[in-house]
Amino acid sequence: MNILLADDEHLTRLGLKNMIEELYPDMHQFMEAGDGEEVLRLLAQKTPDLIFLDIHMPKLTGLEAYSQFSGTEIPVVMLTGYAEFSYAKEALKLGALDYLVKPASLDEVKAVMEKVLALQSENALMRKKDYELECNKILDLYTSIQFIPVPEVVVAPYTALLIYFDYSQKEIRKNDIDSLSVLFSDVFEKYHALWASCFLASGELCFIASASIPASAFSKALFLFHQKSSGKATAFCLSAQTLSDLFCGFEHTQKSQSLRFCRRLGDIFSEKDILSFSHLLPFADLLEKLIFSHRINDAAGFQKHLEALTAFVTGEQMIKQCDSSLSHILTMEFGTPASVRSFEELICYLKKIDSKYQDTDIIDCINLYVEKNYMKQIGINTLADLIGISPNYLSKIYKMKTGKNFIDHLTTVRIQKAIELMQTGQYATIKAIAENVGYFSSRYFTKVFLKSTGITPSEYLKRYTMGKISGLDSHDADIM
Repeated sequence: MNILLADDEHLTRLGLKNMIEELYPDMHQFMEAGDGEEVLRLLAQKTPDLIFLDIHMPKLTGLEAYSQFSGTEIPVVMLTGYAEFSYAKEALKLGALDYLVKPASLDEVKAVMEKVLALQSENALMRKKDYELECNKILDLYTSIQFIPVPEVVVAPYTALLIYFDYSQKEIRKNDIDSLSVLFSDVFEKYHALWASCFLASGELCFIASASIPASAFSKALFLFHQKSSGKATAFCLSAQTLSDLFCGFEHTQKSQSLRFCRRLGDIFSEKDILSFSHLLPFADLLEKLIFSHRINDAAGFQKHLEALTAFVTGEQMIKQCDSSLSHILTMEFGTPASVRSFEELICYLKKIDSKYQDTDIIDCINLYVEKNYMKQIGINTLADLIGISPNYLSKIYKMKTGKNFIDHLTTVRIQKAIELMQTGQYATIKAIAENVGYFSSRYFTKVFLKSTGITPSEYLKRYTMGKISGLDSHDADIM
């Protein structure tokens, strides 16, 4: 705390200072005043956290001086003698926190200081709560209706951090979020900043503080975090003088956050860093899409983005400008050690991952889609457009992994569904059955059914209805 000692007796000021130093060594700074006018001059220059104010001083008494700044929230402890006790009561009416009768003992000073510190702690919690509530209100209004209210406590200048977590476990652990918040709170307190943390609608953990704090101030906190966490937290630090500029900064950062896959993973990005590495963004964005596809088990997406990455014409130039972040994130994500020093090595690494994990997954995705949509007009082109890769590439993958063409699988599913519909007895005509399994021509459906089962749909329906189809079940099993 910054403490103002106001008393016309030097020994009184020295005694108070020595006792406070004894109680709290090297924790507080002191200003001194010998009369009321000097108190007001010092207050005009700097606001202290606590004032010890003598009731009787020359030029302007303590009470007269206090009456001119009693509307502030500065805690005041009056210094008085026994004969001046009535004046102490008057000071309490003005809002003084407490009083000390001179000469005060060490225990009395300790009791007053504990009271002041408790009040400060309570006020700090209230201010932080107000800050958090208003901060969340502002973010909600901006997210929902793009409205930015005039802030009362969330005031400029602003420093914000957007945090991106990367884990091999594919999930953020709450204790890591709490740990990072504690470490960053130490930085905010060092800069005497009110701050709040929240998750943005887009998913980032966000810290907002009302102070100008350089990005480098958070480096140690991140270092300590990574000593305990198995994941990586990368922070993007931005500053602003208005809320409008702050939200513009959020949008710009969200468009640039994929840079961490090429540079400074687990470190701090300043606004200058983002600008310096912006030429890496097209490459970094492709990497992010590929990695994200893996995180959500989107095999089709992985195939699509690998194809695009393979065709990236300046890939070699990009790799040369990446640091160890690229190899680190690949190792984390895929569980296979990566040491990427060239574009060719990157593509080879990802193709091995693709071959090992992804191709089977894409077949599962296709088969699931067919199972749910067999009654619609679908084909290899439909799926290729849906997935976003070339029909030729998709066809080759399917044939290689299943041993048959996609259209053969679709036909098998449709015929089996047709048989199931016949067995329900709900459909009396072949035309109705054909339309319910994706064939709008009953003639074409009949040809396909005959080729698949050896009999026509009409014969199957007739035999099943008459109960003379006992030998067909095993045949049906063979065609699936």
